[in-house]
Amino acid sequence: MSIPPPPQALLRLTKKVISLLGNGTNRYIFWQLPLCNITSNPYGGSAGTYGLINCIAIQNGAISAVVWFYLPPSGQGVLLGIKNTQYPITTIGPYYSWLYVGTSGKLYTSDIYYVATPFTLTPGWHMAVVEEWASSTSGPYYVALYLDGQYIGQTSLTTLPLLFGRYANYPYNYIGVGFTGGVTDANQTWFFFNGVIAYVALYNRVLTSRDIYDIYQGNRVTSGLVAEFIGDNYDPSSGAWVDDVNGYIANLVSQNAAEVIDYITTEFTGGINYELLAQKIAEKITSKPISISNPLLNQYGNINIDINTYGSNLKNWFKVLSNASITSNGSTNNYYAGPYKNFLVTIYVGSVSGTSPSLTVYFNAYDPNSSQSIQMASATLTSAGGTYIYVHDFPGNQFNISWAVGGTSPSFGSVFITVYESW
Repeated sequence: MSIPPPPQALLRLTKKVISLLGNGTNRYIFWQLPLCNITSNPYGGSAGTYGLINCIAIQNGAISAVVWFYLPPSGQGVLLGIKNTQYPITTIGPYYSWLYVGTSGKLYTSDIYYVATPFTLTPGWHMAVVEEWASSTSGPYYVALYLDGQYIGQTSLTTLPLLFGRYANYPYNYIGVGFTGGVTDANQTWFFFNGVIAYVALYNRVLTSRDIYDIYQGNRVTSGLVAEFIGDNYDPSSGAWVDDVNGYIANLVSQNAAEVIDYITTEFTGGINYELLAQKIAEKITSKPISISNPLLNQYGNINIDINTYGSNLKNWFKVLSNASITSNGSTNNYYAGPYKNFLVTIYVGSVSGTSPSLTVYFNAYDPNSSQSIQMASATLTSAGGTYIYVHDFPGNQFNISWAVGGTSPSFGSVFITVYESW
């Protein structure tokens, strides 16, 4: 499956180069979410072991789920599914496909009621939001659906919904698959999503229309955020998709030789305390330019750094600018990063002129699939001197440096920028 470039809003949310986990014909990847134990259900539903989606709803009286996904031509399948028996059991027991794209291409949210788009989704990138909540422990209950930041519809009922424990407890909450026997516009068995799921965020409250619009624009909303799953956080050594927020781990499950598309290798975290070293370097470059002819000796020789200890940890260095002049915005070419995911960017400016001048330097991840640069970190100078940028847990395979100038007739001379790559 060829995946087109993701929208900038999605890249801003994930802070990742594209590298997504993808599905394809007879190659499916889905995730089973973590569990909790509900000892007493205040809504009168079943107690026992539940999956994370049910847990959030029962414990808080509300849940909202945000799902960014790519829908291929003839795209269909369950985005978020819930069942009381585990895949691949096909017996029809209590279950529901909480969010799915039907065989007709319409988007649905389903419990013991459903809301659907009145139209077929076009292939491409989309953001769906489903919300379900209880006005009290005795109801009524509500469900609402949004697509691409726009309100689709809402329904309500007084009967206890499945989400809150009707008929049974539901230990098996899935991303990417659900069981659909007897479900409208579905395949009547396990219904795998045949596109790509890039981002899932679960909230313990009802998101407002403004919240949803902000997320669709790429602005991360953290109020009520319980768990956030990003589609390239697959660790092949543990077979887990790891949550970025509170340490939840979703177990990766595969069927028919599941295929991982461009996953990012496990990031290295051992070795030198690079942030502390960066602070020491910054202290030393505030009054002189950087000589990079021998970066270890000239850069660190007079700040009591043991080169024999640290030399093996400073794997690569990149001469970005050396004694350059800057008067306008610009950027470097792209550099290939090694397997080491921590970076130190040292910046020195020897002279500054103009009215209210400023120079902001950005460290960017570069996505060759979409030809887009994603800003990871930055630093600003308004006078002569030095500073640094520290980047850890870099997600991509290529990076570049860009800069923007501000003020009237700004000019920056004797500019030195060097990038060091470490464990």
